[in-house]
Parts: sequence; structure tokens; C-alpha cells
Amino acid sequence: MARVWSTSPLERKVLDIIKKHLESELKQYDGVIDGGIHLKYKPKDIRLKVIELNCIDYHKVNSLSDIKFFFVNINYQDEDHDLVEQVTGYIYRFLDQSIVRNLHFESKRTEICRISKYLWLGNNMFELTNNSIYKNKKHDDRIE
Repeated sequence: MARVWSTSPLERKVLDIIKKHLESELKQYDGVIDGGIHLKYKPKDIRLKVIELNCIDYHKVNSLSDIKFFFVNINYQDEDHDLVEQVTGYIYRFLDQSIVRNLHFESKRTEICRISKYLWLGNNMFELTNNSIYKNKKHDDRIE
């Protein structure tokens, strides 16, 4: 039996924010997300042109204003290596160091790998921090 990780209400809220942002950004490119954008687990029968979002909230906070060390994986999957490379790079470029709904995105890792004979996966990992917390941290770093 497959292990299913539970999703807190805040995690679902953050993933919904990211999903809406990705949909609005990628809808201009026909066919790029034909498989849809899915939270945590994508349906097994969808394999191509699909985005899967999942996250880890180490501090288990209850509010968007308290978010720090909140990690999000954005996985893009398709059989076309070049398309996976382009979409993964595009997601990295438009999200890294951006602010979406007062959440600051900082890229931690980007990679592309083959997950089966014909299937490629592009992974972007971002650390999310509430923008107020992020600005205070940057200010404190400059003072030291």
C-alpha cells in the first residue's frame, strides 16, 4: 500500500497559491500543462506535460505570516527532454527571488533527470519565507 502524507490546511493554502500563480503564468503556452497541475500526488494515469506540487513545513506554523523554512518542490514531467528542460528553467527564472502573496521564493535546487526509459522529470526546489521575515533577516545580516 502506498504511503500517503497528510497535508495541513496551511500547506494546502500555500500549494493552492502556487498552483494559481503557475496556471496564470503558463497558460500562455499551449500544451505545456495539458496534464494539469496537481497537489501532492498526481493521478497515476497522467504522465505527460504535468506539474506536481508538494511541500514540507518544518515549523508546522498556522499562518502565512509565520512561514519560514517552508520547502516546495515543483516537478514537471514529460517524455520530451528539451521541453522538460525549458519548462523547468522557465519556472526557476520566474519564481526565484520573486514575491507571490507576500511569500518570498528562493531557489535551493534545480535538476533534470530521467525517471524511466522514456520519461524525464524536472525538479525545482524553493524555500519560502514570509516577506516580512525575509526582509528582517536580510536587514540583520547587513548590520552584522
